[in-house]
Amino acid sequence: MEYDLQGWSTVLELMPTAMFVRDARHRWVLVNRMGYAYFGLGPDDVLGRTDDELFPPEQAARMAAGDEAVLRSHEVVESEESMTDPQGRVRTLITRKTCIELDGQPHVLASITDITELRESEAYVRWLACHDALTGLSNRTALFGRIDAAIAKAAAGGERSALFYLDLDGFKKVNDTWGHLAGDELLMQFAVRLRDAVDPSDTVARIGGDEFAVLVEERDGFDAAALAATFLALAGKPFGVLSTTAFIGTSVGVITIDREAVAAGELARKADSALYEAKKKRNRYVLYNDELDAALEHRRDVERLLDDALVSGEGLSCHYQPMVRASDGKLIGLEALARWQHPRLGEIPPVQFIPVAEETGLIDRLGEWMLRTACARVARLPDLFVAVNVSAVQLRDDNFAAMVLRVLRESGLPAQRLELEITESAIVHADGLAVSLLRQLRGVGVRVSLDDFGTGYSSLTLLKDLDVDKVKIDRSFVQMAPTAGDSAAIVRAVSNLGAALGLCVVAEGVETEQQRAFLCEAGCDELQGYLFSPAVPEDGIEHMAQSFPAPAAVLSLE
Repeated sequence: MEYDLQGWSTVLELMPTAMFVRDARHRWVLVNRMGYAYFGLGPDDVLGRTDDELFPPEQAARMAAGDEAVLRSHEVVESEESMTDPQGRVRTLITRKTCIELDGQPHVLASITDITELRESEAYVRWLACHDALTGLSNRTALFGRIDAAIAKAAAGGERSALFYLDLDGFKKVNDTWGHLAGDELLMQFAVRLRDAVDPSDTVARIGGDEFAVLVEERDGFDAAALAATFLALAGKPFGVLSTTAFIGTSVGVITIDREAVAAGELARKADSALYEAKKKRNRYVLYNDELDAALEHRRDVERLLDDALVSGEGLSCHYQPMVRASDGKLIGLEALARWQHPRLGEIPPVQFIPVAEETGLIDRLGEWMLRTACARVARLPDLFVAVNVSAVQLRDDNFAAMVLRVLRESGLPAQRLELEITESAIVHADGLAVSLLRQLRGVGVRVSLDDFGTGYSSLTLLKDLDVDKVKIDRSFVQMAPTAGDSAAIVRAVSNLGAALGLCVVAEGVETEQQRAFLCEAGCDELQGYLFSPAVPEDGIEHMAQSFPAPAAVLSLE
């Protein structure tokens, strides 16, 4: 059907997006009001002009080539590209083009959707996933990935590496005396000093508040002790912060990565053991040796006792922390958390026994015990879902999906009420088998949640491919969000990204009403934290649930 210029002008003015028409000579013949507003130009600036007159040559050539393809094929063509508008701003656009007849001649009709903010949010989250927001250094997860690579290289007979753990001495006094702004400035300056002290290919990371790590490949003439002494000297130089001068020191723990090294976590623990020894006298370095490692024997003890507990069930239990809907505060689910009370060692925290289980292969048995216990318990609580953590190690077992389905069948819990929580590192390192297992489980209704989002270095492409249902914003961002601009920006960026991808966004670690109000305003869907309740044993669920404005059916037990 043919239209004249006036007819198309009337139609395009009704469109809620920027639209324009160009002729076969690439001249702009029609732009609607949304288009003029988008480009910041008027009719006299655009109409009758060609792409070459409005845009840089390379960009004009791309636009012309796209027009020619549409004019030849007469098909709808959609593309995403970056362009520089007439004001010099770089924007990311989704452009849809098709061929129309205007006054008897072929023309290109195009609409544009600006997705610049979405792509910038994705890029920022991607950057945050592997960097420390304050210093720009690598974060802990990125460091561990590079330690794994160094271990593999050394095991294959390549160069050895050295891992340095550093903790600043006297940093708390800087914060207490001049405030956190001064402390942040000092951290940024120290980060620059460390970065400048090693080669660009080496890794410098911030792994905690005032804790840093440096991973250096041992080249010809390398001396770990000399480099550790250099780090001490760098920390000992004065820092100019907030128009004053601050003085600190540092303690350094060092371990060599050779062909005997087996796991990043174990190396980090040994480096931390050496650092702990160094901090006993401060402002010195200590090279790791076996005599320092009394904790190693404790780990072996934990391994043996955990194996016994998994056989007998003695001392192991599940505690449950509520997850609430942000919009009305109603209880909608429970996260199952492992607890272990030993007759001799007392309460052993999960941060001690779960890494041991992962390193020793006990995690499969522990994970199945947790899943079976949690599903059986929550199956008696109508309408609530249960979230169970899954280790990256479990995802390497090709029987994992079958085990989950068996537990659901035996417990009577509908698949739609089970949520598997997976950390970012597990997502990043997931192989084809892991992806297949998760898709198989999602196919029957099991939901998948990405835990600790923002602390790792997850691939957004992989996140999309896995079709994850939820992302959980890490508590470190949640707790600072109402008062720290960078944390607030991260929470908003993740919330916006979740909304754009159709994901549920969960904030964990909520402890105050101020945090709750901010998170609701920022667009989070679900909340979890001590503000609502700590994790309770299974016999405390009913009492805990009575404090929530949930329907009576949710609170009843069979």
